[in-house]
Amino acid sequence: MTLRRLFPAFVLPALMALLLFPAASSAVRPLETGVTTPDANRSERLGYDRIKQAGANMTRIIINWALVAPDTEPESWDPTDPDDPNYDWSEYDFAIGNATDAGLRVLASIYKAPAWAERCKADIDGICDPDPDMFADFTEAAAERYNGSGPQPRVQYWKAWNEPNLFLFFLPQFRNGKKVSPGLYRVMLNKFATRVRAAHPTNLVVGGGLAPLQRPGGLGPLDFMRRLLCLKGRSKPKPIPGCGAKAKFDIWANNPYTTGGPTHESAGPDDVSLGDLPKVKKVIRAASRYRKVSSKPKNPALWVTEFSWDSNKPDPGAARMSTLKKWVPEALYGAWKAGVSKFFWLSLRDWERAPGLPYSQTIESGLYFRGETLAADKPKPILRAFRFPLVAYRKKTGLKVWGRTPGSNSAKVIIRYRLNGGWRKIRAMRSAGNGIFTTFIRTRKGKRNRGAVQAEVKGGPAKTLGQSKSLPFKLKPIRDYFQPPFG
Repeated sequence: MTLRRLFPAFVLPALMALLLFPAASSAVRPLETGVTTPDANRSERLGYDRIKQAGANMTRIIINWALVAPDTEPESWDPTDPDDPNYDWSEYDFAIGNATDAGLRVLASIYKAPAWAERCKADIDGICDPDPDMFADFTEAAAERYNGSGPQPRVQYWKAWNEPNLFLFFLPQFRNGKKVSPGLYRVMLNKFATRVRAAHPTNLVVGGGLAPLQRPGGLGPLDFMRRLLCLKGRSKPKPIPGCGAKAKFDIWANNPYTTGGPTHESAGPDDVSLGDLPKVKKVIRAASRYRKVSSKPKNPALWVTEFSWDSNKPDPGAARMSTLKKWVPEALYGAWKAGVSKFFWLSLRDWERAPGLPYSQTIESGLYFRGETLAADKPKPILRAFRFPLVAYRKKTGLKVWGRTPGSNSAKVIIRYRLNGGWRKIRAMRSAGNGIFTTFIRTRKGKRNRGAVQAEVKGGPAKTLGQSKSLPFKLKPIRDYFQPPFG
């Protein structure tokens, strides 16, 4: 097919001008990526180097409070002092040092209390009503250790706990039939924020990191959010009379795993899959409008701190690789469109699977197939889609295109189209300084969703690393269907 058949005659002169003279990009919102973890329990430098090579600039490191602190509370010690001899930071000095040396920024998440800091007991250690003052003391020690004034690296981003709306990670959720977890978490979060901000004036606090679905014994993430922020009402959140508390955070986080594709919306009215992220943004705006949140920015940012799909192969019940090649960039685009500024993929590599354990209970969502060693891992095709996301959608009068350069930098981008033959250039432009490029290319009306679009970066770090081309994005849509994220 020729360009003249693809585009009406009156468009061609303008198109050729765009090809010869790259368009200047207006300011657009960024979308930075991260990888939550290299593996279940690994923190070697190679893993963090590969996260960086995946186009990401952040990783999350969970600081296990119970692992750093002593098994029994000493009679005489200073829990706010990071140099107190009762603390053992060696594991996190190693991990944070390796991540920082690889050029990554660390999101440090503090989780799991020692037994002596729990105010109740449960079958799962470390999650039952942690004492908020003890939690704050440990937070102060951690934030002071990694404030950049000593030999350890600087950590700017700090997250309080993990999925506190889920009974597997935080208890109690209910007390005498009342939903108490949002209030308990608010006290912990606020004390956490005060200590984090005192350790360095530019530190930022991440709240939430909520699980996506309401489960028996837990709360839906939107319900949890509203109660935390003293709001009520799904369609138009408004203040709860008599509830004067504020929550302290600068960034709100969700883990919007989906049982479908990237546009999937949850059936539960208070659940948050990827397609429900605009509902989260609505609650954040309401909290800011009614001054129910204390944050450095006027409106707190929205992050996705965990997201992924397992892949087939190796998980036979997971989404096919051909589907994920399309879903991964669509997930990034959908999050960006909903206002997300940081998006973390769950894992660099597939996790180790115990013999006989069902695939549905294991993690095969890595960007790399797991080998015998980290060095022996092989990249999955979706690595390229994560590093250089590109989507294109057929509209009535043309193609809407969105993408981000592999280096998240300003670069010349060539967009090509293919149908039953070779690739033909249809647009040349320059991405914004953060790497985002978005454009609309007019074509004949009534064209079917046929062919594919691809982007190429000319020059710069992407070219040097041999990462200059995105995966071809097929214009034919994939319908949303039931697909558990973990196979």
